[in-house]
Amino acid sequence: MNFQPAGQGDEEVILEMTPLIDMVFQLLIFFLLTTTFAINVKEGGLELDLPRAKSTQIPAMASHVVIAVLKDGRTVVGGEALQDPQLQSRLQQVHQQNADTLVIVQADRNVEHWRVVKVMDMAATLGLKRLAIATVEE
Repeated sequence: MNFQPAGQGDEEVILEMTPLIDMVFQLLIFFLLTTTFAINVKEGGLELDLPRAKSTQIPAMASHVVIAVLKDGRTVVGGEALQDPQLQSRLQQVHQQNADTLVIVQADRNVEHWRVVKVMDMAATLGLKRLAIATVEE
């Protein structure tokens, strides 16, 4: 039984690669445009205008907590905005887990100074003695 039409059995099947290559390039461009690259590591994706300093080195620590103080005065830990009592209880939990935890304060350049001091004082009062202020290199 022959299911092929007469005269077509001798032709070679040709697979065109051009449309396939076009599709692969389109997918590549799509993924490149939609992927976000982690060039600058930001805690919680917050846009902060950090102050400048000549030295931005923070010693490598196994455990740390990042507290962001926003321009409007809100404090954010792990992407969650916290009021002062909530921040105090969160820092108390951090101290109970590891008293040697490094507290990194990311304060916007335009935030009022007393807000940063208040956060650092709260951490120090609870027994967290390792404090650092995040900056960007000049």
